[in-house]
Amino acid sequence: MAKGRHSLVSMMKDEGPRLLEWLAYHRLIGVDTVWIWTNDCRDGTDAMLDRLAAMGLCRHLPNDVPPGRKPQPHALGLADRTPGVADTGWMIVLDADEFLHVKAGDGTLPALLAACPDGTEGVAIPWRTMGSNGIADWSAAPLLDQFTRGAPEGFRRGWGVKTLFRPFPHQKLGIHRPTIKGAKRDEGRMAALMARRWVNGSGVPMPPSFLQDGWRCSAATAGYGLAEIAHFAVQSREAYLLRGDRGNVNLKPDKYDATYFAVFDRNEEALPQLSRWSPAVAALVDDWLQDAELKRLLRASIDWHRARLGALRDTPGFAARMAALERAAAVPYDALDGLLFVQPLTPAGKRRVAEMRAAGVPDAEIARHIARAVQALEAQRDAREAAELRAMGVVPAGGF
Repeated sequence: MAKGRHSLVSMMKDEGPRLLEWLAYHRLIGVDTVWIWTNDCRDGTDAMLDRLAAMGLCRHLPNDVPPGRKPQPHALGLADRTPGVADTGWMIVLDADEFLHVKAGDGTLPALLAACPDGTEGVAIPWRTMGSNGIADWSAAPLLDQFTRGAPEGFRRGWGVKTLFRPFPHQKLGIHRPTIKGAKRDEGRMAALMARRWVNGSGVPMPPSFLQDGWRCSAATAGYGLAEIAHFAVQSREAYLLRGDRGNVNLKPDKYDATYFAVFDRNEEALPQLSRWSPAVAALVDDWLQDAELKRLLRASIDWHRARLGALRDTPGFAARMAALERAAAVPYDALDGLLFVQPLTPAGKRRVAEMRAAGVPDAEIARHIARAVQALEAQRDAREAAELRAMGVVPAGGF
């Protein structure tokens, strides 16, 4: 294994206008190998990646998704089976709207790893949900300068993690964290998984229950001190509608509705720190664009997005959808429990919502019912993980 290397795995579709900023940023912070799988690109992202691969800046592979299969897990399965992907010192799986923000030292991966305890084998880094900054129009301008506000650290819906980790035997990649193939059936493999030494985004050890099957922080484990994942989940209102037009990696119908926007368009805190990288990112991108073919492909991709947006603007209902997003953006932080957000519920939960609606229960009342149930479950998990940490001699976060 190449101990000094840092690798990134991603999957993309129609990301051309944002691709170079994302790639340049992660190379600047210390990622030296980038593996990207693409499927069904309409905007030339795949051609851009082929050119970037020819320039030695990434590795691009096709994600030929069988009918009915989900693009994201299919790509991760391909990555698991591709020789060389795990031949690295550290690796992480990131989407094209996620930026690994290192706060330690000079903001690079070596600085993050140097700040973690000796023997660390994984860092479960929490999302920091970034909002629209009130911007309505789509622009090809860099994300890091446009969107500089986000959710507070206490935003539970943003406590999903992405894990920077040392590869290990029998690993199976996941979008939030890796696991060990067959661990649920093989006690030895589960023991090996539980023996991994993982810490949170503040360098504090994670408890056994997280190592077993967790993908989110709890109040006892949320930590942002050394690193976070800036998650640009919504961007501008027009960008959000373009994203919905593209589809999503897990084939969830109507995922990008106004309720999703209301939940994740969080702008409560000024978070401009990543914009300090903008000059270096711009300089590196400008250097790459000395390549005439890459420059042509980028322009063609931006033109495609502008044309596609123009077509969407001409469709019936576009103005109404934009108005719905404007209303959604006005939902305050302390009113989110009053929104009926069904997408993250289990199938049983969704059936219960359907039953309550059929019985005439108002959506706001159903939402508050769900919020109370979720809060009770979260309180149990908070207490369980706090107890696990105390048993390890670790002081939990959150005042436990």
